[in-house]
Amino acid sequence: SGDFSSTAVGYGGDVTVTITMDNGALKDVAIEGKDETPAVGGAALDTLKQQILDAGSAEIDGVSGATFTSNAVKEAAGAAFADAAK
Repeated sequence: SGDFSSTAVGYGGDVTVTITMDNGALKDVAIEGKDETPAVGGAALDTLKQQILDAGSAEIDGVSGATFTSNAVKEAAGAAFADAAK
């Protein structure tokens, strides 16, 4: 249980994913990508958050047109889930 964060490089810079776990269950996801292009990568962050919440993991499809941001979110989320599993 607790918060687990990891960072990966997106299109415009660092993208940080923080997951909140409670007794092994995903409770919340926060994604910060302040340097991502607002209309593309930045706009994709809410969708990516919902994909992670729906999947309960980093195994998500991503957002078409925001490939670099999507890949960074998948990478950072995967590392955060790995930390949570330790």
